Amino acid sequence: MTTSRRSLRSRFTTWWWEISYRVGPNLWVTPLLMSIGSVLLFAFSIWVDRHFDLMSSWFPSALIDDSADDAAILVTALLGAVATALALVFSTSILTFSLASTQLGPRLIRRFMKDPITQITLGAFLGTVIFNVLTLSAIRSSPGSQIPAFSVVLVEVLSLCCFGLLVFYVHRVASTIQAPAVVAAVVKDLGKVLAEGSATMRVLLREHDPEKVSAVVAQSRESGAPIAAIQTGYVELVDVERLLEAADSAEAVIVLNRRPGQFTQQGQILAWVSPSSAESRVQQVVAQAVEIGRYRTLRQDLEFAIAQVVEIALRALSPAINDTYTGLTCVDWLGAAMVQVGTHPERTGGICSADGTLRLVVPPLKFDRVLKTAFDLIRQSAAHNVAVLIRILDAISAMAPVVRPEHLAPLRKHADLVMETARVGSFVSGDLEDIEQRYSLTVTCLESAAQTAQEAAS
Repeated sequence: MTTSRRSLRSRFTTWWWEISYRVGPNLWVTPLLMSIGSVLLFAFSIWVDRHFDLMSSWFPSALIDDSADDAAILVTALLGAVATALALVFSTSILTFSLASTQLGPRLIRRFMKDPITQITLGAFLGTVIFNVLTLSAIRSSPGSQIPAFSVVLVEVLSLCCFGLLVFYVHRVASTIQAPAVVAAVVKDLGKVLAEGSATMRVLLREHDPEKVSAVVAQSRESGAPIAAIQTGYVELVDVERLLEAADSAEAVIVLNRRPGQFTQQGQILAWVSPSSAESRVQQVVAQAVEIGRYRTLRQDLEFAIAQVVEIALRALSPAINDTYTGLTCVDWLGAAMVQVGTHPERTGGICSADGTLRLVVPPLKFDRVLKTAFDLIRQSAAHNVAVLIRILDAISAMAPVVRPEHLAPLRKHADLVMETARVGSFVSGDLEDIEQRYSLTVTCLESAAQTAQEAAS
């Protein structure tokens, strides 16, 4: 068992952690906040216009209108231009979502929804429209009325900034909609999830004895009380620290039956608690700490990040598209993702309280499972594609020297599956020889890595 310092989150961080999860990918929070900001900016600009009579001397004369009619014409023209551009931004966003759903997969729409540039662009245009409308309503053409010069100048500045942002937004869309960019971004997010999970586990006490964890799980399932899921859907999030606190205070053991990314139905067993007498004290906490929803998310679900890249590869390798190069790109990035996963040790899922007592078990995601998710479907879909099969073997060869020694056996098993797939396929002799040659090199790399690890251990 590894001893480590445990630091529980404060009330504020817990609140922020849950709010950020519940809001999720959206296109309304940032535009709403920026719209509210535009109203506050208008209130400030009107206050400045009312309390300073020499505003016109603060700016170049070309930016200041001499009459209310001229100011109204200018603000009206900019309002129409910004409103038209706002409609263009909305149309471009919807078109992007449509292309992403068709070419890359519907599960990637949420990735484009959470893009900060898209959210800021929509918010900037919407806020500018609101500011222009409010400024136009503040312009009075009656004799003696003061022109809101500062507000009019802000209308010009905000409108010009919006059009500059529009150019950057179009460039951003053109860059991010490309399959290689999407795949690279997904793998980057996987790295962030791994880093966040590792940071969380570093402040918790983990149990590394698999036999002890297995015994506790077996005992909890045999004599513990089951806790049923209160709704149907995917386990999107597990608040480990909250569950650990509840189990520690009740002097019980909580064994989850589902990990993030797995599907559960209402009434199915979500967790066991042992002893059974502690059920009433932890049941509500389990229901609140294990979030169940309609979507799989990248927050704690490593397998989902891999599945997104696999989905892009499967669509590219389908007979309708037949884009081998995109498939090869996906295999390359999947290999890079598996290197990130493979450098982490296998976890038992056991988490202990501060005194070292095993209190919580979360089903761990094994390397073998992630490897199957990454390459099984691609290997099956590309059973007659020499280039993809060779690239999978290349990815395994690249993983061999850097992953942990306990992960080498699953890699060898998968290399054997690739070779078996090739032998039952309808390849000409030359193609089969190329695959066999690459397989031999892969096996050599795996054996060399295993020997190096054995020498280092001895």
